[in-house]
Amino acid sequence: MDENMNPEKEGIQNNTYMYTYTISYEKDIYNTPSLNANLDHNMLGSPLQSEFTLYNAFSAREVQLEEILSDSIKEPKTIMTKISQSEKEKILEKVFKYELSPVVQDFVGGYNRLYGKRSNFLWKWLGVVYRESGVALSTVDPKYTDSVTDTKILFTMLFSILDDTSEYYKDEKLMEDLLSILSNNFDKKKIEKNEQLMFFKKLWDYFQNEIKKYPRYHDLKDMFQYDLNQMMNSVRYCYLMNKKPEYINLQEMEIFGSYNMIVFILNGIDLLASPDFDKKDLPYLRTIFYNAQQMARIGNWLSTWKREIKEEDVSSGVFAYAFSNNIIHPDELKNLEEDEIIKRIENSGMLEYFIGSWKENYDNIKKYKKSIKSVDIDKYISGLENLIKLHLASEGFK
Repeated sequence: MDENMNPEKEGIQNNTYMYTYTISYEKDIYNTPSLNANLDHNMLGSPLQSEFTLYNAFSAREVQLEEILSDSIKEPKTIMTKISQSEKEKILEKVFKYELSPVVQDFVGGYNRLYGKRSNFLWKWLGVVYRESGVALSTVDPKYTDSVTDTKILFTMLFSILDDTSEYYKDEKLMEDLLSILSNNFDKKKIEKNEQLMFFKKLWDYFQNEIKKYPRYHDLKDMFQYDLNQMMNSVRYCYLMNKKPEYINLQEMEIFGSYNMIVFILNGIDLLASPDFDKKDLPYLRTIFYNAQQMARIGNWLSTWKREIKEEDVSSGVFAYAFSNNIIHPDELKNLEEDEIIKRIENSGMLEYFIGSWKENYDNIKKYKKSIKSVDIDKYISGLENLIKLHLASEGFK
């Protein structure tokens, strides 16, 4: 594949930068760039055009840290807000060139046909994240690297289906049918009559069969099941908060909503494939996972809350902060203009609160790393920082 990316800033519209990329390629790569902030967030995969325009803010499914964290926040150890254009190009090239395994490609095809909300670019991006960024634990046996990467991508696909069903489509019936498959309490006849459910079960069965091959599966499967149950509870919790926003409060949202980031699950997959991992490190390591999950959740909340106003999705810590601090009452959401909602929240001290929380979690990770002997936590921290770069570089693509 030959890629020639020449980003050129063409103008500014509503504080939004516009770039044009020219990309040539030898084979199909699929992507759905967001062409306009006001367009419907359609994530169906389509062939990447040789030339396209994308905007620098409010694109769907993008972590807009440049927009979130302005230069006015003078905190020395906060979230990275910018990367150079040349670094963006290198990261994008790496993602475009990433080859999904045949197994993952097969599931992507089924996903696009039956669900198709997320960009195909996303799965390639996840491959780079899980394999090359450094967020995978250093203890993973190299012979399981390919399988671990695939299982993480496929579990993220599985969770994405649940997340979209719960928060975007708000389809409780389908959500519960999907969750029944994870809890092994499903109606076989119902599944056989529903192609979406059949695909989801096939995806779940493949995932389970893979992780059962890992050397620590029998040793750690009870912990993994517990984390899976927490994730399932989070899916139901977020659905309930959208259904009954008057229930929302910040403390519960920070506890239960954070499990939507599936950090415990993803790093739990690493542990299953880590024959030399020392279980004595678990108390400290799981504390680190908790802090990393909170950091990821905060980044996601801050990056998506404006878009979620349009989607009527209030299962976010940003809205929980606003409700808990009497900035907005849930009953007002239907009557207030979008600009007024944004103005109230932006002037509420919300950003400072979450940036302080992000930094506190970051510092906790560094504090606990000294207690862990069998895992390279410096590598893990570096991976978290690389992950932010990957988010910034992929703006408008996923």
